[in-house]
Amino acid sequence: MMTKYFMEEYLFQKFQHWMDILYIRFLKFLVVFTIGILPYHCVQAQQDFRCAVRLTFESDNTGSVANYVLSLQLKNTKGRNVTGASILYKDSQGQVIGNTFLECLNSPEGIKPGSYGDCKVVLQRVDGEFLDTFGTEKWTEIVNTQLSYLNDIQYCDLLGFSY
Repeated sequence: MMTKYFMEEYLFQKFQHWMDILYIRFLKFLVVFTIGILPYHCVQAQQDFRCAVRLTFESDNTGSVANYVLSLQLKNTKGRNVTGASILYKDSQGQVIGNTFLECLNSPEGIKPGSYGDCKVVLQRVDGEFLDTFGTEKWTEIVNTQLSYLNDIQYCDLLGFSY
């Protein structure tokens, strides 16, 4: 009778020991999984950022030039310098208008980790040849028409980075 009791107690302790090991391994897995996966989803989650088109003027050998510059203020959450960003640009309803690559080269090395920077690209350019071909009135109409179309851009969806 006593041996049966000790045998059952021994088996119970052995079972409890294996359950403790499994429980600890499960907890370790859960912690590693949580630490490993949650930041990945936070970084990879597509998020709409406010962005806008600015109209800038300059001149070159053809005359006056109107540049439509799409810009986005970006925080570098990566561990290395960011030199560019791939984006979708959208209207105020979230409909995709187009996509492009923004250059983040305010300094030669790009945006340093943990820093903010301006990323931009010239979406369209209306140069002096239009002015010579169509005249001042038509050139101004073209510039204003394109500006009203590109002013629909309200949000940028960040897809990825270039290093």
